[in-house]
Amino acid sequence: MDFRAQDRLELKALVDYYATESDKNNQDCYVDIFRPDIKLNVYFGGKLGMQATEVHDMIRQYKAFGAAKVSFHMNGQQNVDFTDDTHATGTCYALATLVTEQDGKDVLTVHAVRYQDKYVKIDGRWWIAERNQYFEWSAFPPLA
Repeated sequence: MDFRAQDRLELKALVDYYATESDKNNQDCYVDIFRPDIKLNVYFGGKLGMQATEVHDMIRQYKAFGAAKVSFHMNGQQNVDFTDDTHATGTCYALATLVTEQDGKDVLTVHAVRYQDKYVKIDGRWWIAERNQYFEWSAFPPLA
């Protein structure tokens, strides 16, 4: 019997909320997902490409990438390990599909993303306290 089933559901809802709001280009909601003192590292092809230690700086940096015309984030499996009642680690796998415009043409990009998170539960709710985000590969298939 999994006594942490409710916690697992809440953590899944947290990472799914991140994905659905990212699709809406609503980075401002990240203040409801990440701790104010988030430790964020984003890797592109194994190389560190972005860091933030404060949620508002994180939001500013994500907004600087520019909004996609259309985006579709799809989360796959999430593995969670609990350190204690208020701390956990997790890995979430995702595909991020973006349509952007380059030289007047729509361009499709598909990113395989792996999130390695540290979660903390404060006052009865879970937050992402640390995130290592890995863009494992990207593809640029033709857009029909």
